[in-house]
Parts: sequence; structure tokens; C-alpha cells
Amino acid sequence: MPVSPVNPDDERVLERFKPTTGLFVGVVGLLIAAFTLGYVVLSVHTTVGLRLGLGAVFGAVVVWVSQLRPRVTAYTRDLHLKGSLRDARVPYVLIDEVTMAQTLNVWAGGRRFMCIGIGKSLGSDIRQRAKKERQGSLLGTSRSREFSERAEVAAPDQTAMSYHTFVVTRIEELVDQAKRELRRRGQSTEGLAVTRPYAVPEIVALTVTGVAFVVSLLV
Repeated sequence: MPVSPVNPDDERVLERFKPTTGLFVGVVGLLIAAFTLGYVVLSVHTTVGLRLGLGAVFGAVVVWVSQLRPRVTAYTRDLHLKGSLRDARVPYVLIDEVTMAQTLNVWAGGRRFMCIGIGKSLGSDIRQRAKKERQGSLLGTSRSREFSERAEVAAPDQTAMSYHTFVVTRIEELVDQAKRELRRRGQSTEGLAVTRPYAVPEIVALTVTGVAFVVSLLV
């Protein structure tokens, strides 16, 4: 039996994951753009001022879509990955794997959907990969995994769970719950699919401000 249609009234937010990348750069970028625009409006009433003002507005939109818009929100039935200009709504029952590297990666049906708003720093990711490679070379892949799992069981409270681990663990819990509920009801995933809506307001804003800035350079 296929899954029953989703009632929009049943969709509510279960978890809003805070971003780990882009927040500082995004806020600073918007402040610089606001300062530039304010200075132009108050003091520079020339063609150069017009160009600076339009450039500031265009820059603010670029900062928003690239640094502040990418977010991850867990709803009742699906995971919403907001990208710069396109989103992905992934039903939990279709998710095969969740991984964390420099971006949050969600795998469903052989496809990867990612969000750049949550991820490890480049240095942290490289160090972790190097550590795994060293453990694998010294103990062997299976022995390394077994050793790591035993160490975590023996001393679960020695280190607090990192936020990156929490994000992956929380999403995996929601996936497991959704799949158990699906089996309990005897339903199938027929009719379910990942939807990829575009960020229309951001696309329009980028287009309008970008064209206006380019035109001002030609005046």
C-alpha cells in the first residue's frame, strides 16, 4: 500500500539545525553592504555613488544566498535542505545514508543532496580523514572499527558529542522512526520523491540587482 498523501497541516518543524559555516562572514558582509549603502545615500549623490549603492545591494544579495540562506530543517515527514538557489525536500523513508564532511550529505536513491550551511572546517576534515587512514593501516579496517566502537562503549561520557555528530545522529533517528512507522503500517514508498524547488525570490533579486549594477557601469 502506498504512503498516504501528506497533509500540510501535519507538517511541523521538529528541529532547526543551527549553521556551522557562513554565519560570521554573512553577518560581516551584510554590515559592510549596509554601511556602504548608508554612506552613499547620505553623502555621495553622483553616478559613482549610484554604482556603489547598486554594487552594495547586489553584494548583500550574494552574501545572503551564499552564506546565510543554506540551512537544514527537520519537518515531520521530510528533511528540508536549503541551498543557495535551490532546495531539496527529502522524505525520511527515502534516505539511505547521512554523512558529514565539509558539507552535510544526504543520500537517497543513489543521489547526493547536500547543504553547505553545516559542515566541518577543511582542516578538521583533513585531520579526521588522516586519522582514519592511520587507524586503518595499523589495525585493518574491520579491526579499527571494532576497536573504536569498543572504546566508545567503554567510556561513553569521557567526551561530549560534537555538534556535527549530533546533527547526523538526530537525522538518522528521524529516518529510523519513519521507516519503522512505514513498516508498521504496511505501506510502501510508492508515490514519494525528492522535490527540488527553486529559490525564486533570491533568483529574482540576484537577476534584478545584478543587471542594475551592470547597467550603472555602462552609464
